[in-house]
Amino acid sequence: MLLTGSLAICETAIAQKGANEPWCFVSVPDFLNKDTEFPQPGFEDHLAYFLETIKQENPEFLLVPGDLINGRWPSLLEPTPDAIVKNAEIYYEAWKKRMEYHGLKYYAALGDHEIGDNPWPPGKAELVPLFKEQFTNYMDPPLNGPGEFRGTSYYWIKDDVLFISLDVFKQSEDPEVGIEADVTGDHLKWLKSVFREHQHVNFRIVMGHTPILGPVNKKHSSGIMLENGVDSELWKVLRRHEVDLYLCGEVHAITCHEDKGTHQVAHGSLFGWNHTINYLLVENSEDKLKCSLKEIDIIPIREGRKSLGINITEESRKEGFHTVGTLSIDKSSGKTRTFKSGCFEPDSN
Repeated sequence: MLLTGSLAICETAIAQKGANEPWCFVSVPDFLNKDTEFPQPGFEDHLAYFLETIKQENPEFLLVPGDLINGRWPSLLEPTPDAIVKNAEIYYEAWKKRMEYHGLKYYAALGDHEIGDNPWPPGKAELVPLFKEQFTNYMDPPLNGPGEFRGTSYYWIKDDVLFISLDVFKQSEDPEVGIEADVTGDHLKWLKSVFREHQHVNFRIVMGHTPILGPVNKKHSSGIMLENGVDSELWKVLRRHEVDLYLCGEVHAITCHEDKGTHQVAHGSLFGWNHTINYLLVENSEDKLKCSLKEIDIIPIREGRKSLGINITEESRKEGFHTVGTLSIDKSSGKTRTFKSGCFEPDSN
């Protein structure tokens, strides 16, 4: 099969390319945040333009920080086990076929829509393990995560870069809340151990679905944030271990924050609702990372609360994606230097 989340991707890529050769990856959170067929009427021609543009960047793989599907099966508050299993097969397979058609490899993080979308009242929260099982079964991630998060949290290494994908959703102690966004206990211990075991890497990149640092812009989003934000134990661990990038989605809008050298990039779009879509290109070369956020105007086609399609006009295609901000992280001199423009500048938010 062309697409897989296994570590074999990285090993093969390293064998094919020298460890010192430049390479890149692309981040596309909330792609697609919709239950689709493949091809999907009203969407597919324009999704193809988006994905082929990304393909032209020649990425090693895509990072998808959650919300691949809609996941409200069959309704927001009353999913059933049979519906979860049946719909997972339909919509995960269609999502994978689209990526396979465009020849794109990927690693995906678990989003709230992969577990039925918030809220999670009693009854629905009990089905979250089954939702997570479907994600693991179809997305084929590396199975090196801890305990109940095996398959939904995982890591891999490409050359001198450590990548970690985090499942930020856990059972809440409050049964009325059901599920909350946080990383604690043995899950956090596992994360610390991954950092300790791979201290030799030059860059550390983590993806999770929800933003941690706020405030963040949002469009057509409930705006889930990690519990306690900058004061959370998770953020303290990321900062202590000098994580370079934390990539997240959820909010369908762009906001970039930095806290003592760790950069959070919240981005992505809601296809069919937003008037712009974006992706983040990250290039790795000679102790440097260069991040470029690229955006294009689109026209959502809607009927009331129903999304019928999208249109990327010929005029927009002619102009192409435009860069709205860049971040360079340079470690070539033995200490870290950063250079920012556009949406990465502190006053841009």
